[in-house]
Amino acid sequence: MNIDVYCYDDVDNPRCGGGGAYRELAVHKLIARRHSIRFHTGNFKGAKNFDEANFHYRHLGCGASYLLSRISFSLIATLRSLFSNADIIAIPYSIYSPVLTFLFKPKKTVVLFFHITGNEVFKKYGLFGLFPLLAEQLVLGTARLFITLTDGMAGELKRRRPGVFARAGYVSFDTSLLSQSGTDEKYILCFGRIDIRMKGLDILVDAFEKIAGSYPDHRLVIAGRGKESDVVRLRQRIAASPFCGRIDCVTNVPDHEKKRLFHGATFVCMPSRFEGWNIAAIEAAASSKATLGTRIHGLTDAIKENETGLLAPPENAPALAEKMELLLKDDILRKKLGDNGYTWAQQFTFERVAAIQEEFYTSIYSGIYSGK
Repeated sequence: MNIDVYCYDDVDNPRCGGGGAYRELAVHKLIARRHSIRFHTGNFKGAKNFDEANFHYRHLGCGASYLLSRISFSLIATLRSLFSNADIIAIPYSIYSPVLTFLFKPKKTVVLFFHITGNEVFKKYGLFGLFPLLAEQLVLGTARLFITLTDGMAGELKRRRPGVFARAGYVSFDTSLLSQSGTDEKYILCFGRIDIRMKGLDILVDAFEKIAGSYPDHRLVIAGRGKESDVVRLRQRIAASPFCGRIDCVTNVPDHEKKRLFHGATFVCMPSRFEGWNIAAIEAAASSKATLGTRIHGLTDAIKENETGLLAPPENAPALAEKMELLLKDDILRKKLGDNGYTWAQQFTFERVAAIQEEFYTSIYSGIYSGK
């Protein structure tokens, strides 16, 4: 098969990146062992195209600014896909830079849809949230073929529109993180996209301030990449904290530093307001670290409550702080959760995920599902 992929997020883009971008690149490289892949992604300063066997990586649009990059990618990718001769067109869908091929080629366009944002966009962007909300409603109301990260999301899409074909594709992680020999360097780690609203980083800092006085040897490390505006706001919040000297914000983390951060953490915390599936939760489990998250769709799939980690209600700093304290004072609980996580994480290999996604593409191409 010839497969075209249109995914705005690029693993090297300092403004976004993230686990979703890493997943799509790794999975489609594996699929390229048997099929031809043309992978199109958003442009940014310093972006580089490359070619490997059966895999061609190209940047589309203008990289002069973040906004212009998203708008130009959405327009050019949609137009380009309309004239594509690919057998399958795969769109890891972003409501902030939507590629609308599913409106014109519904029988060969597979939408990779990872979470429903809903009215959260208004809380983050105010009235400007109307445009991404409309983009989300459009894909949910018209696309026919979906890959999701979880069985729960696939079921939700089928309930909303009984005619769609949806299945879970799951996530994976960098298996070099697998380790049972990590250390405890006395810091709580939050790793992932630096998006204050989505990832609940404001709640995280509030919760840490509530327990920091009782645990003076522990720090909070927030690491990842994100838009400059979010990074600036986060650093301003940290600077205003009475414990600012014990809160670190680390950006554009290379792979070797990421591994060190996971392996040295006391535990890993992710107080998100909404998620598709938090890959950092699996990476923490692979590193034999207990995880603390919020009880939301995505994290309830990525964290097995009381087996690989703990869950707190979202947007609740006191409750999050209570769970933090429990993990900090109970070494036996942390070890049990970390050991269970190490075993559980090993099912999430890129080879397994790529095989599921490839089978889905093949079923569409061969007409097992007609798209009617």
